[in-house]
Amino acid sequence: MRRRGAVGIRVSSPIVHNAVVFTVLGVPAHPLLVHAVVVLIPLAALGAVAVAMRPVWTRPYGPLVAAGALAGAVAATLAKFAGDQLQAAIDITPSFVPVIEQHARFGLFVVGASWAFAVLAIAAGLLGRRSRGSAPRVAGALSAAAGLVAIAAAVLAGHTGSQAVWGSVAGWPAGAGG
Repeated sequence: MRRRGAVGIRVSSPIVHNAVVFTVLGVPAHPLLVHAVVVLIPLAALGAVAVAMRPVWTRPYGPLVAAGALAGAVAATLAKFAGDQLQAAIDITPSFVPVIEQHARFGLFVVGASWAFAVLAIAAGLLGRRSRGSAPRVAGALSAAAGLVAIAAAVLAGHTGSQAVWGSVAGWPAGAGG
């Protein structure tokens, strides 16, 4: 049974192409995992900025920032994996192919940026607890900057993802800057 979605994506039941789609209670996991990314990355980045501005907070809050950044990177990786599965499992109308492809490229950028942020947040947390001098401050500043880049990447991926899902509802033509 095939129905045409209002957004240019044809959905079948069962899934088209017999592709495996990671689901949670019958819902594709991609949109659920994306919500973890858009919560964890900005919260960890905010923490990284705060710790970079107040290095004395590194000891109590550095591990929390590092854990949040690491969880965000894992969630971004899983969201990308689930998104690739979802893309393979559905028919996408030709006018939406560029939007989906752009979303996938930004999603890959989120994965890379979030892992860079996680590594730097862990390094900043460890250096802040074990080192003196400028190394902890530099690592903290780099961690905060990487967190802001990861936020920007997530915003770009989220925007193109929302265009893909809600574009025709909002009146955006496929591929428009919306």
